Parts: sequence; C-alpha cells; structure tokens
Amino acid sequence: MTKQLIMITSVLSTSLFGATDAQIITYFESKIPVPTVKVDISSRVSIANIKDMDYVSLNISDGTRVQKLSVFTQGDLIFPDVISVKEGSIKDKLDKQKLIRELSILYKQEDKNNIITLGDDPQKETLVKFTDPECPFCYKEIQKIETKLQTYNLKLIFTPVHDRSSLEKSVLIYRQTSKAKDLGKKLQIIKKYFNSDVDEKVSDEEVQNIENLIKKYFAAGLEGVPFYVNEKELLQ
Repeated sequence: MTKQLIMITSVLSTSLFGATDAQIITYFESKIPVPTVKVDISSRVSIANIKDMDYVSLNISDGTRVQKLSVFTQGDLIFPDVISVKEGSIKDKLDKQKLIRELSILYKQEDKNNIITLGDDPQKETLVKFTDPECPFCYKEIQKIETKLQTYNLKLIFTPVHDRSSLEKSVLIYRQTSKAKDLGKKLQIIKKYFNSDVDEKVSDEEVQNIENLIKKYFAAGLEGVPFYVNEKELLQ
C-alpha cells in the first residue's frame, strides 16, 4: 500500500529548454496548482557511460509531507526513465541505491526501542520490515510469519500509513513486546493487534513518537508498507 502526496505522470515526457536546477524546479512547480507545494532538488549526478545525462532527485513538499521524484535530463530533455537492454531500468537501480543509502543512515542511528527483533539465529540473514498493523498486505504476511522465520530473522519497524488507531496499535505492540520474554509471546502480541482493536490507553506523546518514525522514514524515500530490506545492506 502506497502513501503518495502528489501524482505526477503526464509532465514527465515533456521537453525542457536548458534543464538547469532552477528551470526544473520552476517547471514542476508550474504543473502543480497548489501554492503551498514547493519543489527542490536534493541531488544531481552524472550517469556513467551516457554522455551528458544526469540523474536528478527532487523533493516535492506541502510543508508536512514529502514525495520523492527522480528523473533524467540530457540537453533540453527530461525523461521518466532510461532503459538499458542489458540491465533494464536504470531508474529502478539508482532509486533503490539512493533509498538504501538514506535508510542506512537512519537505521544505524535508530533507537533500539523502535526495532522489534524476531529471531537471532546467526546462520540466517536478517530482514528489516517496515509495517503497519492496519495494512491488509501486512496482515496477510503476519499470518505467515512463522514460515518466514524458518528462513530469516526479522526486525520490525512500524511506519503505519493509516489513521490514529494504527499508530496506537503500533505503540501497544512496541510497549508489550518490550516486556515479552520469548519469541512466541512476541508473535502472540503482534498478531493480536493486527487482528483486534486498541484495548489500552495510549498517550498523545506515544502517538507522536510513531508519527516521528513515519515522517523520518518517508522523508528518506520510503513509499509504502510492507517494505523489506536486508539488514546487511543497511549496515554497509
């Protein structure tokens, strides 16, 4: 399930004349009829082996939320993607690399209280999963979590995309699993709140902590849940 601020599709194949940073920003802002929305360029790098082509990353913000957008520019043109017949989408490759770099910075600094560890088998790889107790796709995966744990260790970070009740459930899962003595009890708590309503009082401060997690990781480029990444990539 994705959480998007602005959908931009039709403008991506339009020609630009002298695609400087300032011109790209002006162009995209002109295509978004919302005065409070601002566009800025977060990075711009040359593409190896493609002459005069740049990969440009933009932030589109309404002051509260940020949507990431990446495009390619060459001369007076802008492209939504560049396809290599040998490697496929160059955009997908570069977007993933950039996302992993951004998530890595956050993950290395993350408060351990915001990470629920499920399994610690040194012979297994560890997957970090961003999840939401009210996401239907996350729910389906939680029902099969024991099967997943046969192959991987899991670490959960809650970045819900639904309403306050999903934030409150995330608080309760963090609160109660922190006191659980074994894996079975942790799984029981997690499944409980993926299936039922909030049954304990949750403070505004606790909800704000979850909102901070959401803002932080979505600002880094996370687009939705469930999302998995190998912990090895985040620790490089």
